[in-house]
Amino acid sequence: MSDTLMNYDYLWPDVSALLPAGTLDDIASRAARADDDGELNLDSLAALRECGWPGLAVPVEMEGRGAGLVECCATQRLLGSADPGLAIAVNMHVFSVGIMVEEWRRNTDTSWFLLEAIASQGRLVASAFAEPGLAGSVSRAGMTAVRHADGWTVKGRKTPCSLAGVADLYCTQAQSADGDLVIGLLPGHAPGITVDRTWDAMGMRASGSHTVVFDDVHLPKDLVFTEGRAGVEDVTIDAGLVWFCLTATAVYLGVAKAAADTAGEMLHRGRVVHTGGSRAQLPTYQGVAGGALSRLLTLEASCLALATQMDAGRDATALLPFALALKSEAVDVVTEAVATFGEVCGGQSYGRRARLSRLWRDAQASRYHPPTRAAVRQYLGRRHLGIDGGLDLSDTPVRAAGQVRDAP
Repeated sequence: MSDTLMNYDYLWPDVSALLPAGTLDDIASRAARADDDGELNLDSLAALRECGWPGLAVPVEMEGRGAGLVECCATQRLLGSADPGLAIAVNMHVFSVGIMVEEWRRNTDTSWFLLEAIASQGRLVASAFAEPGLAGSVSRAGMTAVRHADGWTVKGRKTPCSLAGVADLYCTQAQSADGDLVIGLLPGHAPGITVDRTWDAMGMRASGSHTVVFDDVHLPKDLVFTEGRAGVEDVTIDAGLVWFCLTATAVYLGVAKAAADTAGEMLHRGRVVHTGGSRAQLPTYQGVAGGALSRLLTLEASCLALATQMDAGRDATALLPFALALKSEAVDVVTEAVATFGEVCGGQSYGRRARLSRLWRDAQASRYHPPTRAAVRQYLGRRHLGIDGGLDLSDTPVRAAGQVRDAP
């Protein structure tokens, strides 16, 4: 193979101190088996704990690793190339911790002790936000919340929830009858929490995603780190969404990177008998692969640029449309690129146990993470036209500010 291979990692910082190469190799060696089993690999999860990964995004003054969003994206990208199911599962931990860090930075409240416990004790946090019927909304909840003097009682179901049954804590949101939205942490083994093993997905099978049932679970006041109004995105939610959009995109960039690397090896090995050479030597295949890489490299640069802006302290609400657009476009770019790499390698990539087949299945999961593309497109269109509305899908016509009558 050529010694002039493109360095896909060139733009990203070296994060080997946060995720050692040996740990990454061990995780990659177990990925195929985890996919076959449809189970989160606990040895791989333990390896992440051992290298201090749970404290990745926690500030160093709270005993964490102090990684910013750029380093978190770089780490998640590498994990995505090694074991996509594990990467998307623990990305929910990164997202939850990111929300907490952003809340602490803005309000310097007592959430610092939660962050310190996560880092110092190696606690894993599951994001129990998704629910059927929300249509991708991130500022509402079907799970109910009743306020008490010492906290809240929450009741409902969250699905799918990655790390279900293995997480030490669940980060979740619930909504009161009068429209209050509360976000907090629940101990994984709190009375009233059970796991209904509903997951048997086509791809991302090793993410430990199932349904988590909360049956009148007590959410203590000191484990609540933000409260607001349902349907209203505040700056903390906006910042958390930027974290999720970019780190999730980074995971799928890792999937695409693994597919590109695998395809490169297969194209060099694959002989075309009547030409006497390999598929890699044919200009047609070079051009098709290059077209897919062109879009992927653009996505890589965009993800890094936005993460850099966030780390520089730019306004999260102003960055949110860019992050949402990036995540939305990544669905097409990544899924089409992985499919293209499989196609140019021929039928050998289509076998059930072929790595490219597995990566193709994993890439499809990018379509389903909220905020959904339908909600994102409506939101971006409204923002452009000066029409009020958040990320909640709505078919109710609304007027732009100052609009007197409908245009003819």
